[in-house]
Amino acid sequence: MMSKNTMSDKGNVGNIAKSGYELKVGIEALNRAGRSKNLHGNVLEVMFKDGYNANPGNIINGRTCQLTKSTTAQMKDVIMMKGNKVCGHAQLKDTARSISKTVKQINSGHYGKTRVYGTTETAAKIAGKTKQAVHDTGISSTTTKRIANKTLGKMPTAGAVSTVAKAGGVTGAAVSAGIETICSIGAVITGEKDIVDAACDITYAGAKGGAAGYAGAAAGAVAAGAAGTAITASGIGAGLAAGGVAATSVAFAPAVIGFGAACAVGSLVCDLFDSIFG
Repeated sequence: MMSKNTMSDKGNVGNIAKSGYELKVGIEALNRAGRSKNLHGNVLEVMFKDGYNANPGNIINGRTCQLTKSTTAQMKDVIMMKGNKVCGHAQLKDTARSISKTVKQINSGHYGKTRVYGTTETAAKIAGKTKQAVHDTGISSTTTKRIANKTLGKMPTAGAVSTVAKAGGVTGAAVSAGIETICSIGAVITGEKDIVDAACDITYAGAKGGAAGYAGAAAGAVAAGAAGTAITASGIGAGLAAGGVAATSVAFAPAVIGFGAACAVGSLVCDLFDSIFG
């Protein structure tokens, strides 16, 4: 049977990968729009663009997606390309809390020549209220808001911490168990493990990955909020010249600190898990 201590890296991989991607999204959105109160909308743009570019069908057909140069584009937020030719464009909406304005814009024909996409909540609330369809991106407003808040260094509520912790736990468990399943199947085929040992290792990996993901996700959200609160209270941010290297570093600090905390706590939980149950 494989030593449980060899599973430490696998047990935390889901948490690190998820936190790392969210850090990348948050910083890209911040670079695009600055410390905007509507940063969640820019987070949606980045995630939609990344999802489009990662789609195997688009890769095979040579289609790519890019953000428009303007951060306040009125007609389209992303442009789809096939080679050097434009093959589509879209307007993205993350307005689940202010649907009336979006409905009015769509019904006035404002986006008549543009495909409109929304977060899952936005698309659901608009459904049946507009002549033009609003397509579901499959991305939740809860996710975009959480990433935006973590990037901006806003202290999360207890409910938000609980939600992100649960999501982190599910991701950690699924990824960790999935990796161990692949490894264990190979070991069973080669005779290094029997079925019972494989099942035990898969269960253990899922449990540890879930614990690491849960704790790491919660720690990341709280650490980012604490960093943002400290920066605001100290007045450091206001005292820096806009656009300077120092100002940029301070702006990115909450997101980076949150990522570091998520990784550190997730790894600590893995080690504790091994020391107790290993």
